[in-house]
Amino acid sequence: MSRKTTNFFGIVVKRQRYRERDALVTILTREYGYRTFLVRGTQTGKSKISGAVIPFSYGDYSGLVKSQGLSYINSASNIRQFDEIIQDIELNAYATFLFDIVQNAFIEQRLPDDWYKTVFKTLMYINNGADAQILVNIVQMHLLKIFGVEPNMHRCVVGGETEGIFDYSVNLGGIICSKHFKADPNRLHLSRKTLYFLQLFSNIQIDQVRSIELKESNKDLIQHAIDAIYLGSVGFYPKSKTFIEKMHHWDV
Repeated sequence: MSRKTTNFFGIVVKRQRYRERDALVTILTREYGYRTFLVRGTQTGKSKISGAVIPFSYGDYSGLVKSQGLSYINSASNIRQFDEIIQDIELNAYATFLFDIVQNAFIEQRLPDDWYKTVFKTLMYINNGADAQILVNIVQMHLLKIFGVEPNMHRCVVGGETEGIFDYSVNLGGIICSKHFKADPNRLHLSRKTLYFLQLFSNIQIDQVRSIELKESNKDLIQHAIDAIYLGSVGFYPKSKTFIEKMHHWDV
């Protein structure tokens, strides 16, 4: 990768203080994927770039991008912010989890353009008032393919049936019909409504989401199902998911 100064578009993921005057800033760049930048002088009152590297800011940056080690930012322009996400702890939590789960799916790879646009649009819709949990759930269902464990949501994984009563089998990697429930004693025992939304979330694109409204009880059931799928097939969750779970208990 070139060591010359380059221009790139990015979304600031997180920022942490580094020594007395500087900061380490993680940016999801369109051109290079996730990169960590050393930004000089952010802790001084005279810094011109400090406001451009606040988490959930986005715009055009210029600097040295390295494939290994720290990269460097020299300047920024056309910077905007997802203000609602910055100000709301719940939206902030879901946006942080979105960043983390996408980073885990693509590891150190550059995101394909369609996925970069999906992340950006998801943040934009969350910032504009759409339900953050539903949007992130939709992204999660689509990410299963990137993790290499895309489930069969269209027909029974045992017999190929497309009609009847269905449930979800984590062990078998998709839906199973009532004729084959015995094939997995540990099936999830999902309601028809919950399974319907899992199938919908697997097929719908972020651009198609207008105003899906669900009761909190139904959202909880959908979330539990997705959690079971992730823990059983992907095998882990980022630490940011733990904060979301704790946050939900605040309302209890």
